[in-house]
Amino acid sequence: MGIPGFDDIFKQINFNFWFIGIPFEENVKLRFYIMWSWLFVMITQECLYFISKFSNENFLDLTQLTPCTCIGILSIIKILLIAKKRLDVSKLANSLRILYEDIIRDDKKVFLVKANFVFLKYLTKYFFILNAILISVYNFASIFLILYFYLKKNKVQFFLPYAILIPFPIDTWGKWFIIYIHSTFTGFICVLYFTTVDALYFIMTTHMCSHFTILSQEIKDLKANTTHLLKDIVKKHQYILKLSQDLEEIFSGPNLFNVLIGSIEICALGFNLTMGKWTQIPGVVLFLMSVLLQILMISVYGEHLIMESTKISDAAFESEWYAMDVKSKKIIILIMLRANKPQTLTAYKFSVISYESFTKIISTSWSYFTILKSVYKSPGQVPN
Repeated sequence: MGIPGFDDIFKQINFNFWFIGIPFEENVKLRFYIMWSWLFVMITQECLYFISKFSNENFLDLTQLTPCTCIGILSIIKILLIAKKRLDVSKLANSLRILYEDIIRDDKKVFLVKANFVFLKYLTKYFFILNAILISVYNFASIFLILYFYLKKNKVQFFLPYAILIPFPIDTWGKWFIIYIHSTFTGFICVLYFTTVDALYFIMTTHMCSHFTILSQEIKDLKANTTHLLKDIVKKHQYILKLSQDLEEIFSGPNLFNVLIGSIEICALGFNLTMGKWTQIPGVVLFLMSVLLQILMISVYGEHLIMESTKISDAAFESEWYAMDVKSKKIIILIMLRANKPQTLTAYKFSVISYESFTKIISTSWSYFTILKSVYKSPGQVPN
């Protein structure tokens, strides 16, 4: 069993970007501005609600709103940054296509990278499924709450998926339905935005790491009688380094906001999980799993790129350099020196995306959480 074709890997991503309204190598479509504006209005309403209810008595309710507002802000920023870089994304994708077609023609290369693409297939599949379940729980829970409240108290109470500031009271089914459709639609747009950008990150980083893996094996297999291949290997190494730098330029902005907002999301969700009502637990747990998976996998792929790019140096040392001529030995040394500087993905140059960045985000979230726990007093609690 081989690996999927390049178009199969990008099929869902291409469809998502077409649906969003920013197809590669084309102008931004009108539907992108409509959906983006719709989501922007929703985020503005959430922020206005947050400001209007800001008080110690409403502190727990506001922390419950924080993750939704943060993920909305994150989504709207990330899709804007990718839309701005869409031509660079298309150019990088075309370059990766050419390299990938070379892989699928060689069974040995396929064997080296098969595990990477099998993992990618399951990751993107279940990442989309998890977030689809998450948004469905948030969007449709209000219907079940209305039904439950009616069956228990024989009274209709209108619930909405998200807390937003509305300029009129929700006291009829017609008004509720309009705001409900508005809320659920923007919820789906939000999830579509950030899952598509993250899936693109997973796919492109997998390709980049796989090419470093194959190059490492080619260098390791060098013999004294195959030094004529060194010239092409050096060119290929330089080309992959350039592509990885292009990848860094595309995703440095989104990664920055992932790091900045991720800690706040995890902190607020953890606080809601420990201090909120039991009816909120399913949604909070799903939301927390989604955020943790997103940040973890971004860090995993960042670490993987560092590891695979530095393995070039080890591969050069493991080749039969000692049996080569002087000129070839010098080239091997240059390859090793260049490979000692790892290729990294950064949060706009402020920090490197890696396992260390993930632990820093969790550590920062824990610090925020302990501060919230120490200052929060539930309604009715007598201050010390």
